[in-house]
Amino acid sequence: MGNQYYVYVSNSLKKAQVHTAKCKMCKFAQGRQSERSSAQDWWEGPFDKKDAAWEYAQSEAAQVGGVASKCMMCRP
Repeated sequence: MGNQYYVYVSNSLKKAQVHTAKCKMCKFAQGRQSERSSAQDWWEGPFDKKDAAWEYAQSEAAQVGGVASKCMMCRP
């Protein structure tokens, strides 16, 4: 089994960001962002392919009026 990817979508921050599952910011979608769970901010995944996570991030970023990016810590 290869890497898995998650996308953190933040309507409040206007962004969608791709993370690896083991990233300390993600922790399999249980990372520090889950502490301030909000209906406007959520984790999505897992995605088995990085391309699928990236496509989802781009789509959701457009929906929240923001940008898609890749985590600078885990560099997926």
